[in-house]
Amino acid sequence: MQQYPYFLKLKTEKFQIREDAGRFLVGTERKFELIHDTSLRNYDVDVVFVDGIMDDVATKIIEYVKKEQITSPVLLFTNSRGESERLSSILKQKTLLNVELHHGSLSRQVREETEDILREGKSGIVVCTSSLELGLDIGSVELVIHYGSPRQVSKFMQRIGRSKHSKGDSARGLIITENPDDEFEIQAIIERIKEGSIEEQKIHYGSLDVLAHHLVGLSMQVGNVPIESALKLTKRAYPFQHITLEEFFDVLELLALRELIIFNEDKTEYKKNSAFFSTKYHFQNLSTIPDILKFKVVDTIENKFIGTLDQRFVGDLDKDEIFVLRGSQWRILNIDEKSFKVNVLPIRSSQEIPVPKWEGVNIPVDFKTANKVGNFRTKVRNGSIKMANDIITSLDFGKIPDEKTIVIESHRLPQKSVVILHSCFGTKINSTLKIILETLLDASLATKVKSSSDAYRILLSVESRFTKKHITDVLTSDFDINEIMSVALKGKNDVTWKTFCVGKKFGFYDRNDVYVKNEIRYDFERNIDTPLVKEAFRELFHEKFDLEGTQKIIQMIKTNAIEIEWIDVDKFSKLAEPVLDQTVMSYTNPANIDKEMLKKVRKRLLETKQRLICARCGLWQQVMTPSETHPLRCKYCKGQQITCTYEYDHDLVKIIQKKHQGKKLTPDEKKNFQKAWKVSSLLTTFGKTAQIVMAAYGVGPDTAARILKNRLEDDDDYLIKQIIIAEKTYTLTRGFWKD
Repeated sequence: MQQYPYFLKLKTEKFQIREDAGRFLVGTERKFELIHDTSLRNYDVDVVFVDGIMDDVATKIIEYVKKEQITSPVLLFTNSRGESERLSSILKQKTLLNVELHHGSLSRQVREETEDILREGKSGIVVCTSSLELGLDIGSVELVIHYGSPRQVSKFMQRIGRSKHSKGDSARGLIITENPDDEFEIQAIIERIKEGSIEEQKIHYGSLDVLAHHLVGLSMQVGNVPIESALKLTKRAYPFQHITLEEFFDVLELLALRELIIFNEDKTEYKKNSAFFSTKYHFQNLSTIPDILKFKVVDTIENKFIGTLDQRFVGDLDKDEIFVLRGSQWRILNIDEKSFKVNVLPIRSSQEIPVPKWEGVNIPVDFKTANKVGNFRTKVRNGSIKMANDIITSLDFGKIPDEKTIVIESHRLPQKSVVILHSCFGTKINSTLKIILETLLDASLATKVKSSSDAYRILLSVESRFTKKHITDVLTSDFDINEIMSVALKGKNDVTWKTFCVGKKFGFYDRNDVYVKNEIRYDFERNIDTPLVKEAFRELFHEKFDLEGTQKIIQMIKTNAIEIEWIDVDKFSKLAEPVLDQTVMSYTNPANIDKEMLKKVRKRLLETKQRLICARCGLWQQVMTPSETHPLRCKYCKGQQITCTYEYDHDLVKIIQKKHQGKKLTPDEKKNFQKAWKVSSLLTTFGKTAQIVMAAYGVGPDTAARILKNRLEDDDDYLIKQIIIAEKTYTLTRGFWKD
């Protein structure tokens, strides 16, 4: 573990004033005046980098709270509900301090109990997400801890700012992470705060589904609505000041098609249709936040509502399975799909258990923050600043990826090429570049390109030869970004889901309708030229992509303001690890999987009991784990051909003995004997390492041979990563195998 030996004292005094915020409130025809609060808010922030896993982070948090002798509740923010569940579960096991949990998928009763603890000022740790960012009276909090980077300046200020509310007090925080990216990102956020720079909050201009909802509401309020008057009224609203008559009328026609309104004969006026139908539609769509089907989780012992789970997570669960919710472990009694309820029992278990995944949006890192991360990388390489992690100093690149340089790592595999573009452009620009590169390379290479991205990287994988020229030709060619993105996203899951959400606002679907992907794609195709699909694309472009920012980056590449450096590598660098994690199922040589996962899988494999048998005579057998294994030799025939199988496999012993006695084997017995002999060859050649691989779930001798052959010397982590991939592949494809 490494810790910064200083506190950072920050002042916020330069944040820009947004005039369009005022215009959004008052409209286009009224005057307004902006009042700027120039009072200062100081931030005392301790930044700690832990060279370890989440378990080590939890230990550091407990040590810090005890050392600082904090007597009030401590807020511990995480960026996701999954992280909050995992971290709270670990903390409960490690400390006698009171540990509570607060996030949006917990029941109202549970959340209110936690809020009461905060207001009462009881000491302890409350692990939370954005659910405690604002709007709640939580009493006096002396310290706010944040696990990982808050991703945004606004979230940093809001979350750390929940501490020390007395006049003149400085907000007090601890930012703690084990991720090198996060350490750089936190420093970039802190520098932006010093400069008075904050993320731009872009207004949704011309939201056609919102317009549709208001037009129906207008007809409910005034009866017959002159279309010309309605258009003038709409244009007075700042987000709709540039809407055209054609766009306006297209929305009305779609509403008429859904029988929400009725035109008069010459289509100069409209009115609501059925009072019940229009009223139901209007009040079901008061919010633009999409409805996501959830299952209630009920503790059958106390008959208490614990929280909710998204349908996708519930679909992966079966009776008697165990999962974590509210920081505790639960066993499923049954899943009631009609009433959307999961009945559970509280348990204690030492086994590895899944944490629920909730639908949500990852917090995007904007261009300015990512660019500053690039700048900090340059400063670290030049020695002008130091970081606790060595991610940059350990790189052997001639040039490092920074705000002015894209470094491309290229790795050739027997049947595919994989490249990683290190690009410090932020989440949305990299997502846009990823789609553009994937689409245009698909066409030029005449083969399917797989891709993924984060705020600092883009990964491209293709089953053909891949060169720097392919990349530069795409990035320096002339194309319409809007057109490319629209074509590329057509039929993709993101736009299909968005079509479903927008469709509710246009009356296509009822609030309680279930999302069926294929049916929604059919509606998408039928309405490709209507406001439904246009609005789906507009929202998707606004929320997940940055077309304008990407155009600027492409122009800088064309003028060499941003350079491209190509490097051929035998193994991807540590800097590439985060994006490789996302593609672990399709990439056969991942640079990294979560350290905590590696630790747990290694422990499980070493403690897995296996039945070892002499493959020559079958007379000697013994049950042991890889951690217990010593040099093996049959005490009866003195042979060293020892094979291994799962603990309760008693049939293999009989098959080997039958073979040793010269008896004829059945086809199935012959197949199992040949398999056992292959395993014995692996154990003879690779020893204990082969036994570890064979302890994995679903790994046979052929897969084990490939893993062992491709292992890297002095890199035990690499071996475990390959085993994880093999186990996941087996789990996903087992249903298609023939026994």
